[in-house]
Amino acid sequence: MSRFKDRLPSPAIVVALVALFVAMSGSAVAATTLLVHTGNIANGAVTGSKIANGAVGMNKLARTVLVALARSGEPRGTVSGAEGPAGSQGPQGAPGQDGQNGQNGQNGRDGRDGLNPAVPVVDVPTISHSSGQNPNPDSGDPGDGGWYFSGDGTGGSAALTNGELELDGPGIDSNTWQGGIGIAKAFNNVLLSDLDALTYHWHVNEVNSSPQAPTIHITVLGLCNDSKFNTGSKPSCFANLVYNPTLNGVSPSESVVYQSDGFTPNAKWYSTTEPNIGGPGGQNDPETLAAFVSNNPNAVITQISLDSGGTSGGTGSFDAGADDLLLGFGHTNTRYDFGG
Repeated sequence: MSRFKDRLPSPAIVVALVALFVAMSGSAVAATTLLVHTGNIANGAVTGSKIANGAVGMNKLARTVLVALARSGEPRGTVSGAEGPAGSQGPQGAPGQDGQNGQNGQNGRDGRDGLNPAVPVVDVPTISHSSGQNPNPDSGDPGDGGWYFSGDGTGGSAALTNGELELDGPGIDSNTWQGGIGIAKAFNNVLLSDLDALTYHWHVNEVNSSPQAPTIHITVLGLCNDSKFNTGSKPSCFANLVYNPTLNGVSPSESVVYQSDGFTPNAKWYSTTEPNIGGPGGQNDPETLAAFVSNNPNAVITQISLDSGGTSGGTGSFDAGADDLLLGFGHTNTRYDFGG
């Protein structure tokens, strides 16, 4: 049988003979179909070149061949292909929710104003003073830097100690023009309107029930519209204009340093000789210094005092310190450093 298979003609010859036979028979001869079985084809007899392109579909391939074809596209080894170009930027995402606001921190305490280095400073390190002696501002004794102790009586005392003016006691000295016990400087009838700056630092070591604080007294003449001494042929119109920190909203606490300014907006002053204590300019209805100047344009200064601010009926213990008194006239300022 094998020998018979080896002698079979090739498939191409078989097809040619069939075609020739059909052509020769003409239309009157019926065609006879020749069937070729796989057993009639020798191994390797049909080559790839004899198969038309597309003649064998994927559905005719064995499963093992399909698997092999699928795997043939997988990468071999560890060599990576070249990096492809970057893709276009994607759309921007939706904004996130705002975070909650944090709590506000507590306000810090106001710092003490620094000293202006452009302002001349006059050191007042010592003042000669005898117990019970109260120099008159017109005596011609200027003291140290023009300052002298303005009182030293049973109501208290004043001294330059520990680099400042120390004020002790709740009362007054009736032998002084202003009554307060402290330190004073005389002036030769300087117009009240020329005064344009007045500040000082102070603290209280022992607070009494008043409450009491270092105070400014400006002794003036010619304050005729705010003084009960405005009668006679030559009225003096004498008065003391008082700036008291406690009358300007300060409640002293022990060992706290304060700065007081007699020219801050709405800083209140009063006249000790106002005919009516409850009237404008009186202690119960204080006014600004500018209001007194407007009402008394010819008033003049004879003395300025920084003192304890005591009263005739003052009681209890009081101890305080004051320093760095700044006085300005015509926009020219001088700072006085008590105790050097």
